[in-house]
Amino acid sequence: MKAKALLLSCAVLALSALWPAAGSAAPAKDRAAKHVPDSYIVVFRGSVDDPEAKTEKLERGKGFKARFRYGRVLKGFAGKLSERQVTALRADPDVAFVSPDRPVQASAMEPLASGDSAPAGVRRMGAASVTSTRGASTADVAVIDTGIDLSQPDLNAVNGKNCVGDGPAQDDQGHGTHVAGSIAARNNGSGVVGVAPDTKVHAVKVLDSQGSGTDSQVICGIDWVTATRKDTDPSNDIEVANLSLGGAGFPVSSCATTSDPLHRAICASTTAGTTYAVAAGNDGWDFDRALTPDTPAAYPEVLTVSALSDSDGEGGATGGAPSCRTGEIDDRYASFSNYAATSAGQAHTIAGPGVCINSTKLGGGQTQKSGTSMASPHVAGAVALCLSDGGPCAGLSPPQVIDKVRAGAQRYSTAIPSFGFSGDPLRPAGGRYYGFLDWAGEDIDAPSVASISPADGATGVATTSAVTVSFSEPMDKASASAAFSLRRASDNAAVPGSFSWNANTMTFRPSAAIGQGTSYTARVRIGARDAAGNPLASEQASSFKTLGNSTSSVPAGSPSPSTASPSPSTPSTAPSTTTPFTAKPAPVLSMSSSVRRRQSLLSVLRRGLRVRMGCSVACRMSARALLPRRTARRLGLGSGRRAVRLGAFSRSVGQAASRLLTVRFGRRSRTRFRRLRSVRIVLESKAADGSGRIRSVKREVSLRR
Repeated sequence: MKAKALLLSCAVLALSALWPAAGSAAPAKDRAAKHVPDSYIVVFRGSVDDPEAKTEKLERGKGFKARFRYGRVLKGFAGKLSERQVTALRADPDVAFVSPDRPVQASAMEPLASGDSAPAGVRRMGAASVTSTRGASTADVAVIDTGIDLSQPDLNAVNGKNCVGDGPAQDDQGHGTHVAGSIAARNNGSGVVGVAPDTKVHAVKVLDSQGSGTDSQVICGIDWVTATRKDTDPSNDIEVANLSLGGAGFPVSSCATTSDPLHRAICASTTAGTTYAVAAGNDGWDFDRALTPDTPAAYPEVLTVSALSDSDGEGGATGGAPSCRTGEIDDRYASFSNYAATSAGQAHTIAGPGVCINSTKLGGGQTQKSGTSMASPHVAGAVALCLSDGGPCAGLSPPQVIDKVRAGAQRYSTAIPSFGFSGDPLRPAGGRYYGFLDWAGEDIDAPSVASISPADGATGVATTSAVTVSFSEPMDKASASAAFSLRRASDNAAVPGSFSWNANTMTFRPSAAIGQGTSYTARVRIGARDAAGNPLASEQASSFKTLGNSTSSVPAGSPSPSTASPSPSTPSTAPSTTTPFTAKPAPVLSMSSSVRRRQSLLSVLRRGLRVRMGCSVACRMSARALLPRRTARRLGLGSGRRAVRLGAFSRSVGQAASRLLTVRFGRRSRTRFRRLRSVRIVLESKAADGSGRIRSVKREVSLRR
């Protein structure tokens, strides 16, 4: 049997600081909307032509000073106002509405409990900030390792399988406990948090107290994991497994022809529905060498994780050398990390933080370790979040999950280059492929177009002008460019050209001067996506007319014959630049949402919860089903600190429309609900238009047999 050794490069075994023992559970979050005292947002009606002048007039007349003034995404201002001033403004016929200002936090993030901290590696992947973190995943995760310390207060760990000896899969080395913490250390006010805090982790012990084991032990663990997918209890299904181990293996062939038993075990387990995150190895060589590959890293069916070095939890390479390995460099591939050297290996490789990682320690507290063993669980936690009920990977097969996670990492690094690292595919290190850094954040907000130039309705536009589109956030450049078009109004002929980018602004430059005196329309369709993959909230367009007399025979993208001899009637002072974009007054967004308040529980479990929604303008509709926190805790579907998302669905429509959305519940929720006679859930419906306006409504729905 091949010996399997821990993929551990260095460990700072001395505990740097003693953290207080876990206290009581964090108090439940107040779901009610909060308001910033005496702070309001005032929105004018679309008929107000000069919002700047209107704001100044109100300041003089009402005795206040605006903090922010708006003239693009909306017309109005924000500032500190007294109740008397608010009443007077609401009575102003030019004011559409006055709304209390509210504090905001990133979607699906939770405040860090006092006493907890987000390690640099978790922050580097976007799974947490210094003040907030992601919530638990509903997906179960197996740690196939030295076991897990089942009494570690910072872990939601349960016994799985001991393939080394008798008794529970208790860790006796510390490696598996550290791995489990990077995946799911609790946000409980004690120590550190993982990528998916409080997610249930199953201890599968296949390595001994020295960190050694055999293929047969590893296969034993994989077999147990696979059994959870095939038994009669779907509530215990392991959806993600982490393998921070490896060794020299046999040449890799296909699942149909392989004679490698470990590979065959992986093939069967992934077919059953478990996604594997695997450490690439710590030898600084290619793990996918044809005759002597490192396995299981070289198996095409797994997500293989290389390691990068990070010291400050941020991109940009501005941090110093990591504390426990001063020879490493911030935001660069780890010197010890294995890499892919073939196209086959590259197709399943991704990167994660793996240097001086602070995580849970055997016996309590925290410790630092380095290695691709530490990088892999960061990615495993991210995969668990992706597979959670209502998550972007829910319902996907392991190959689809791997493709989606890798595509998301590439899209995010491409849109936000500072997120990446030296050695990723955008900054390659010779022939060594380390993959893109996995992104574990959650962004479900649709991007919008902040401005288009030339402005809608502009005239006298120079025939050599470029078209610029500014977005509200970093975009996926490929999809945004593909969603853009510039067409001549008379015959809808497309204008050819090229694109360039500066931060969030896209510039389209026609290949040749466009026709004189001709009308054109620049359009951005909803196929444009942001760095997180969210489509544009609504289609945006700007129509303008160029300087001079129209010539009907001019091809799109070609100069007019008259451009060589400008018309004598054309003033020499004709404008050559355009004015900044100001959106046309947009109709007020209104939303309708209807759902039967009482429905058959079995019917909803089988077909999903159906809600009919309508928007008065082009918008992005979304609906999600929530299980109240107390009910979730009673059913074992959550910690009880927050409501649990059972399922979600969203859809963008390019014009005013009504649609029937179906919210389907996750597998675990369906299993638990089948045992109930009745349950009450909350349906949250939301609509957002391209101007950033949002309408939402919540309804309680009773499900009965």
